[in-house]
Amino acid sequence: MNKKHLRKEIAEFQQTQKAPEYSNLDFTVVLIRPEHAGNIGSITRLMKNFNFNNLTVFNPAESEEIIRSHHTQGFSMHGKDILLSADIIELDNQNDHLNKYKELMQKFDLVIASTAKGMHYKNIRRLATFPKDLELPISQEPLNIAIVFGKESHGLTNEEIEVADLLIRIPSDDDYPTLNLSHACGIILYEIYNKVHKVSLGRGSKPVLLANKSNKRILYDLIKDVNYNLKIRNYTAKNIIFAFKNVFERAFISKKELNLILGVFSKLNSLLKKGKIYDE
Repeated sequence: MNKKHLRKEIAEFQQTQKAPEYSNLDFTVVLIRPEHAGNIGSITRLMKNFNFNNLTVFNPAESEEIIRSHHTQGFSMHGKDILLSADIIELDNQNDHLNKYKELMQKFDLVIASTAKGMHYKNIRRLATFPKDLELPISQEPLNIAIVFGKESHGLTNEEIEVADLLIRIPSDDDYPTLNLSHACGIILYEIYNKVHKVSLGRGSKPVLLANKSNKRILYDLIKDVNYNLKIRNYTAKNIIFAFKNVFERAFISKKELNLILGVFSKLNSLLKKGKIYDE
């Protein structure tokens, strides 16, 4: 395999890219009455991880000054730009909360609300689906979607949930189903990110080019030569090939790993041909 060609492949490699059918979807994370600025900061960090850039903080318990403070920015890390550009809506009168919330939701074409209380089916308003089962629309026109989270202590009220088009909950243990706000947000954003993006096969934080069939065929042919030079019987030699295939196909071996393994088998085969290694 040509190293120059390999470097070019790595340089052009994209680990993820938005699926064309979802290119018109525009997401906004909406936090309703969040109680702790630190959680808001942590959520912006998660948003940055999964390429969600729009945040609305509605009627927060803490002031805008605290939310945008250096202390909160410490929770944001590389998501600081999302925190500083967030739309923060403060209310002077808490009696206006529900009406102002409904007005805000009218700006969105689709409202997805989250709940931790969807497992008891007596409450028809809380019948929820799991994030992995969420079906996102394919739209020819721009579509604004809100992903709504309630406050840490009580989540969304029934009245707030009624405004939503879809309700989702994260499956968790019956003894303690409620997750920390930022943790719940991270799980849901991860699931949605996976739905709207095509993820290339690979491993780790750096681009990984996986060996393709033609690459692996070179290795299998080399192993056949080694078997022949070791004078291994045909039946056993075939099983050896199958064994290597099973291992390498399950492992999603990278091109770099394949190159290293090829080097070992190539050296072994060369020594066998020179008669320097013998089958005892």
